[in-house]
Amino acid sequence: MKSKRIITILIIALIPIAIIIRLTVNKNKLEDAKKPVDRSNVSIKVTVDTVSLKTVDGSVTQPATLITDNVATIAAETAGKISSLSIELGSSVRKGQVIGHIDVTENQQKLQAAELSITKLTSDYERSKVLLAGSATNANAVTDAKYELDAKKLEAAQLRTQISRANIISPSSGVITDRQKIAGEYVTTGTIIATVTNVNTLKANVSVPESQVFYIKTGQKAIITSDAYPAERFTGSVNYVSPKGDDNHNYAVQLAITNTGSVQLKAGLYVHVEFTYPKAKQSFLMINKNALTEGVKNPVVFVYKNGVVEKRKLVTGSEQGDFIEVKTGLSVGELVVTNGQINLSEGSKAQIIKVK
Repeated sequence: MKSKRIITILIIALIPIAIIIRLTVNKNKLEDAKKPVDRSNVSIKVTVDTVSLKTVDGSVTQPATLITDNVATIAAETAGKISSLSIELGSSVRKGQVIGHIDVTENQQKLQAAELSITKLTSDYERSKVLLAGSATNANAVTDAKYELDAKKLEAAQLRTQISRANIISPSSGVITDRQKIAGEYVTTGTIIATVTNVNTLKANVSVPESQVFYIKTGQKAIITSDAYPAERFTGSVNYVSPKGDDNHNYAVQLAITNTGSVQLKAGLYVHVEFTYPKAKQSFLMINKNALTEGVKNPVVFVYKNGVVEKRKLVTGSEQGDFIEVKTGLSVGELVVTNGQINLSEGSKAQIIKVK
């Protein structure tokens, strides 16, 4: 009996220990499952392209962003409460169009009082001159009367000017892109009420390398395209070619683009500007745009060398179809990854499955 009791006690004592061991094992398994899998030794399969010189013949495309510098403010020309304002964001307005009014009732009342004073002061002035002629007053009295009359006339003229400026007028044609005041608010002279932007003419600033700038002349036409409107082609006209290049030997070229068609471009839109050059062949260091991991706006590529990849920032230039010029960052013969970048990071191992 005693031995059975001892065995029972041992079993009861071992059960918590077994449970603790089981829980510890499960915890370790969960923690192991949470640990990131080390894939540093796993080679990512990639497709690469060889960096090379490509011959460009006929036309070259440059990236640009549309801008507008024809922005005007609509300001109050006199002080008072805005009695009416007939614009909203997006409203189209014409140059010289009356878009609102400022209540000038107070100024009109002041003008009436000033005109009454002028009548009285004119009479006082005339009387002073008569008295002076009869030696019944002195010259100072006449001078003072003339001064008071002239001052009141000046006050009346200022009030008439303020009343004439009660209309709120748009200084240019365009679209209302900002409205800061509404009817019922009080404004002082010069207070900005709204902003009007002329979107009928947009501009594109292009950075052109020195090897191409000599082919571009003021008045030259260029074709404008955008991924936002893949089926549309717009025309731009060169209105400025910088006489001075930057540190990278690029020249600023500005184009004006008429934006009055049925399809409207927008300021800030990323576009492609295609210049047509004389039939003179030129060679550029170019890569396929598929190699750019973050697109044309932030040109970064992975360069393959000895089984690993290096992330590299580029300075790019003109575009030609599916290819883009590389100004700095790559050399002829290097291999850039064009497929499989999504799984890569700096220093990742890679295995080439295809060379284009």
